[in-house]
Amino acid sequence: LHLCDRRQRQMCIRDRIRIVHSDNYKTSFSYSALSRTYKMQMYSHAAGGFENTVDELNGKQLSFDNLLICFAPIAAYPGDSGDVQQVNYISGGEAYFFSRGGVQVGRWEKASPEHPLKVYDDAGAELLFNRGKTYLAIVDDDEWSNFSYQ
Repeated sequence: LHLCDRRQRQMCIRDRIRIVHSDNYKTSFSYSALSRTYKMQMYSHAAGGFENTVDELNGKQLSFDNLLICFAPIAAYPGDSGDVQQVNYISGGEAYFFSRGGVQVGRWEKASPEHPLKVYDDAGAELLFNRGKTYLAIVDDDEWSNFSYQ
């Protein structure tokens, strides 16, 4: 669910982001304009819905100032890998950067496994992240249709 026109994405407030990593791993973030953070929830099969993700050291719900969602080809290692996954980091892919309630859609790249991850906006300019904690999700290209923000 992408509710704003592509030209207006920075101006539209995005207060709910849902990411499906797999059938068993789903996350959701709610934006709080008051704290200017994204509060994290994870899907619980036992509860049948999303529950707050809590830091067990302080009992507070996890929150982040920025979210970076990068889509990449992910597959199981060849042979009997025990379901260990391999990410194709070199290919680059679509990226969604959420900060202060807005979203910028662009592309991520990584020249080699040793090089840093770089994120670019639609015009090709490197994105600068706002200060604070950033949640980074690498999501399989196959799950793109299950990704939503509104």
